[in-house]
Amino acid sequence: MVEFERNPKASDGANNLSGCIVGVGGAGLNVLDRITLDRTMEASLVSMHTDVRVLGHSMAPQKIQLGTDLMRGVGAGGDPDLGREAALFSREEIRKAIDGHQIIFVCVGLGGGTGSGAAPVVAEIAKSTGALVLVVATMPFAFEGRRRIRQAEEALELLQKRADALVLFENDRMGELILPKDGIQKAFSSADQLISQCLRAVATMIATPGLVKLGLDDLTAALQASDGRCLFGFGEARGQNRGPEALKKALKSPLIDQGRLLHHTKNLLVHVAGGEGLTLVEVEGIMKALGRNVPDETQILFGVAADPKLGESVAVTLISSLEADALVAAGAAAREAQALKETRLARSPVVP
Repeated sequence: MVEFERNPKASDGANNLSGCIVGVGGAGLNVLDRITLDRTMEASLVSMHTDVRVLGHSMAPQKIQLGTDLMRGVGAGGDPDLGREAALFSREEIRKAIDGHQIIFVCVGLGGGTGSGAAPVVAEIAKSTGALVLVVATMPFAFEGRRRIRQAEEALELLQKRADALVLFENDRMGELILPKDGIQKAFSSADQLISQCLRAVATMIATPGLVKLGLDDLTAALQASDGRCLFGFGEARGQNRGPEALKKALKSPLIDQGRLLHHTKNLLVHVAGGEGLTLVEVEGIMKALGRNVPDETQILFGVAADPKLGESVAVTLISSLEADALVAAGAAAREAQALKETRLARSPVVP
């Protein structure tokens, strides 16, 4: 088996790349808790909230109470204007906490008061430090009402102007991660885990020296759809068939509709990472198998990296985006095709 050549000095340099993950509001804090529990990333973790009670339960080692005297420890009550004022009130404390990092991730659930109001301020402060700023945000469930959705859309517009790249998830689609009979706690936990995987994957792409390097420009190209919703799949496997198994897991993600949504994308970012034993044959096998799920006209933005932390495992990450309207249309077409298939099967004669 042919193995890739590696540059030990380059690898050492990547380990010195300083990263910070900021959780803003309740949803952002939940993601930080998941990262802490899973120990998936080595980065400074900072939680920010107006509500001192929620902040006190955060597992992040560094906590910032936004608008201490202004809010007096209570939440923003669903009012983004209060969330924004609280962040502006604490801007020097925010800057002090995140300054000196080269990459800053801002995690937030949009729609509420603290998240929608404070996250754009935090992103703007992060950008002013000279760091690379990546925002990972979620949109509200449809049942949360039109007001929260409108507030989320307004905050999203501000974040798009301040971030170098933005990865957007929809709670409605992430709800498909679990079975209908599973509890609501498992639903939110699965969503937090998925976002944690996305953060880890993006950080690995940017921070780890690539044998075939991907940069922020590639990530931005994959997410360039206006009003785009993220298509994300991640799979990790070990053993004799680790490459195909990792790809199979990535394609099973409900956020790409079992791989079917990839047929509608213009750009697809593919990142393969493995330990010291990763071989050229394995990478070729993964890409050939993926090619059967992607149209010829799709631009593949490909990267591969050696990550000693993976040991005997191989990880495959797929990232793309579709405009919200196109996503709805593709989903409707897929449901119609599935219904037609089930109808044909039901009418087929039973062979004894």
